[in-house]
Amino acid sequence: MNLSKSDYMLGSLCPKALWLKKHKKELLSAEADEWSASGYSVQKLARALYPDGVEVSAPIWDFKQGSEQTKKLSSKYDVLFEAVARLPWGATCRIDVLQKEGRSWNLIEIKSTTEVKAEHIEDLAFQYYVFYNAGYKIKNCYILHLNKKYKRKKKLDIQKLFVSENVTPEVVARYGEVEEQAAFLSDMQKRTQEPQLQISKKCKSCDFYDYCCVNVPPYSIWDIFPQPTADKICQKLNSYDINDLIATEYKDKRFIDIVSWQKQKIHCDKEKIREFLSQLQYPLYYLDYETIEPAIPLFENSGPYQHIPFQFSLHIQDHPNGPVEHIGFLHKEKTDPRRDLAEALVKSCGQKGSVIVYNESFEKKRNEELAGLFPDLATAILSINDRVLDQLIPFRQRALYHYLQHSSASIKKVLPAFTNISYDKLEVKNGSEAMSSYFQFMLGELSSPEEQTLFKGLEIYCGQDTFAMVKLMEVLYKFAV
Repeated sequence: MNLSKSDYMLGSLCPKALWLKKHKKELLSAEADEWSASGYSVQKLARALYPDGVEVSAPIWDFKQGSEQTKKLSSKYDVLFEAVARLPWGATCRIDVLQKEGRSWNLIEIKSTTEVKAEHIEDLAFQYYVFYNAGYKIKNCYILHLNKKYKRKKKLDIQKLFVSENVTPEVVARYGEVEEQAAFLSDMQKRTQEPQLQISKKCKSCDFYDYCCVNVPPYSIWDIFPQPTADKICQKLNSYDINDLIATEYKDKRFIDIVSWQKQKIHCDKEKIREFLSQLQYPLYYLDYETIEPAIPLFENSGPYQHIPFQFSLHIQDHPNGPVEHIGFLHKEKTDPRRDLAEALVKSCGQKGSVIVYNESFEKKRNEELAGLFPDLATAILSINDRVLDQLIPFRQRALYHYLQHSSASIKKVLPAFTNISYDKLEVKNGSEAMSSYFQFMLGELSSPEEQTLFKGLEIYCGQDTFAMVKLMEVLYKFAV
């Protein structure tokens, strides 16, 4: 039974997850096996830095053929893509770039991040272990990642887009630990009996969560407390149920969350709500952006993962609980949307009145970026920031809290808790989906009918975000009485 790099990384996080992957793979969702689109595009572009590279073309699942091909090609070429090494007892891996230097080889792993992370070292340490023991003399180990300081000019400069970091000392230092861990995981995955491990809050991000955590309530102690506090409380109580907590042992937001759930009642602090409402200056402009953040910059004066706003929704209200006017902007061309959006924003937001957002740091940061990009609009854009009021605050601070929020102040949780409105039936259901679909449009991957469907879905989705704030303002006024 093979132990691939992904197996090793999974098993290092949780040996049981590795065992389940090998013995009960039907539990995995289809999404669990999907490749990262951004990671693939970054890797494909990075290969241009090695114009003489040759790809090992063996099927991705056939490590034996891949390792044989790699041995053969390594005697003829100095750079190999997707080179494979395999040990007799089953340890296998595939390196992004295998580069010859003198009589030795360099291991180069391409990452779509803007910095080296701890898991990258662990990842490369396993690859070093396998290639070294497969007979390759390794000189250096590198992480090739995106340069967070890079700003695109008219043309993309891939030499400046990427940064190569030599992590050889960190990788080599982990050799003994990797050797021991690999042997343990290889043995463990072959066992016929399922491992029994204590579950913890970190399991919430695992693909096998529904299987292993079947006895954890949908809303549990894990949702109220951070790790490791949540795990310690659960072990002490031998329970994940919020009803088993003694509320008076906790303070502030946690006390409110616990009591609200146990009594199934709404918590309301009228004075705090009134304090928030007293800051409002009409007319109100309820504002929300949608953005893309491509790993590889699409436009001049943008960098890796920089948010590019392409849409905004604006609901305007002249007096409390009054009717609203809606203004929307959606860039429908495959060009940089920022100038057109900035001009439309300045034109639509008026000169006075509070600008209501939900999580002000996001909208304010986008406005600061737009102001820096367009000096002639900077004063008008930054004056919008001066008028911003964050509607998230009363909900995050628990001035108003519904037990169905499940310890979250996300608008996706707050809105259905207090109203009969939700996002479930929308064509576009969340910001990530909006970002992904619009990015496909920008790359020209959608047909004309698909584009029109997308535009309609985006207009409805983004419009609902600002309409949600209108309805939540009505809720705040209601509970302030």
